[in-house]
Order: sequence, then structure tokens, then C-alpha cells
Amino acid sequence: MLSVMLIHDEQNDDLRGKLQAAGIHVVAEISPLADFAAALAGIKPDVVLVSSDASCRDTLEGLCMRSDDSALPVVMFTNDNDRSFMQASIRAGVAAYVVGDVPSARLLSLLDVAIERFALERSRRLELNDTRQRLAERQDVEKAKGILMKTHGVDEDEAYRMLRKKAMQTQRRIGQIAAALIEAHTFL
Repeated sequence: MLSVMLIHDEQNDDLRGKLQAAGIHVVAEISPLADFAAALAGIKPDVVLVSSDASCRDTLEGLCMRSDDSALPVVMFTNDNDRSFMQASIRAGVAAYVVGDVPSARLLSLLDVAIERFALERSRRLELNDTRQRLAERQDVEKAKGILMKTHGVDEDEAYRMLRKKAMQTQRRIGQIAAALIEAHTFL
């Protein structure tokens, strides 16, 4: 059974009723002014739902940053068709921005799609960060090889072997050794 944390004003009980009618378990309900970190500490919902009547940009950004740390998708239900607010919400990390009334029968599939899209986006973000890190390490290795070639009068292959040997001796990645060599070289 899908579990959700619902963020909405007290007067907006319609969404809670629709979720329950769709067989979706509401594990927590909080106001938009509540402490998200504290609310999330004791529970692990599958998704966070935000009623736009209860949100402002600061609240939304804070929630999306917090949910990104704990790998939770955020879905916004709204009647606001304002394109700039929709774009700001998506930039803040909202996985799905739903305008208008959604029938109970469609809620489960809509949330499932949002969860999958969030997982895909998160996977891509992690892959991009990993690729950037490997590229930066590769650039450091090339620069460190140049330093070793110049200071020790060795060729490129020997400079790489020196870096690799030091990495194996210290049980660190070759990129870490290269970065440390570059940093040490800047002080000399």
C-alpha cells in the first residue's frame, strides 16, 4: 500500500478523502509551516503531497531539498495554472505538478508515475555527479603526471605508474593521490 505525507491547510480535507478512497495510506498530515525534518524523522512515506493552497516558494524549496536528501518525491496538487509558479516548483524539485481536480481512481497511477520519474531523475543526477567527479579526477591525474614528468624527468607511463603505486600503497583512489600531489606542488 502506497503511503503519503500530506502537507495542507486544515480546511482542505478533500484531498485526504480522495487519497483514502483510492486506497492510499496517509501516514502523516502537517501544515505548511511545520518542521519538515522533524515530521519526516519518524516516518518514511513513499511520496510527499503538497496542496498548493498551503504552499509558498520558500516552503516548497525547503521541502524539496529535504526530500532530496531522503529520496522522497514531492507531488503538488494545485488549481494554479500559472506557468512561472509551475516552472519554479519544478526547478525546486517537484516530481509532478498536477493542475485541477483529479478523480480518486487516477490518484494511485499518478503517484506511481511521479515516484518512478523521481527515481529516474535522481538516478540521472547521481550518474551525472559521478561522471563529473571522474572527469575532474582524470584531469587531476593528467596534471599530476605532468608535474611528475617535469620534476622527476620520467615519461608519461612512468609518471602514471608512480601515481598508481602510491594509490595502492595508501589504499586511496588514484584521483585522490593526484589531487594531493597537485595541492602539495602549489605550496612548493
